[in-house]
Amino acid sequence: MSTRDTRDDASRQDLAQLLVSAADLADAGLGDFTELASPSSDEDPPPMTAQTPELTAVLNRAFGDKAAREVRTSFVNSDSSIVVDEGVSERVAGAAAAWMADMRRVYTECASWTMSIGDDEITVRVVDPADDPGEPLKVEQRFGNEGDEALMRTMLAGSPGQQARITTLLVRQGDRALELTFRSLAGDPDGPEAARLATETSKFLELAPAKFLGLPPR
Repeated sequence: MSTRDTRDDASRQDLAQLLVSAADLADAGLGDFTELASPSSDEDPPPMTAQTPELTAVLNRAFGDKAAREVRTSFVNSDSSIVVDEGVSERVAGAAAAWMADMRRVYTECASWTMSIGDDEITVRVVDPADDPGEPLKVEQRFGNEGDEALMRTMLAGSPGQQARITTLLVRQGDRALELTFRSLAGDPDGPEAARLATETSKFLELAPAKFLGLPPR
């Protein structure tokens, strides 16, 4: 093994210490979740199309960005209704800030876009943060103050009645970034499943960013 490979392995081990572990779940009140044997989000994203060629380029660059080093994990609850993906990455100097700028532009300028999966075109719509009960702007402010910057948005993917709800929090600290994503079906916003999702999401939002930023749990 080369010296560079040894350094990369050591860096990944260092990053892995910033991920939520199975041992963290019970103490955080997340005993209903178990760690998946392999991360659920390892695949490259499909081609995406926005309103203009310029935004399409930004969109695909942002979601297709590759970090110099990255570690990932995933958790699922007992009935598989909620999947939580977490990644911690490290980029070359300045690249993490550039990636966050691309993601911020996507969420600001792309109200919706399409993903091409085989012969299917799936529409993705960004939920206006003012209409999101998860109050993403408050979460952004909190972790933006604790780290260097934060960004959180919810997306709805697919046709009504079969939509997936995808909520992602990004937190940058220097050249490292946390990506925390919650995936579930978009059901009745006033139903018990929505309340359950909100509770589980809030617990992960307390646990994962605090561990990434080296903060004491609240």
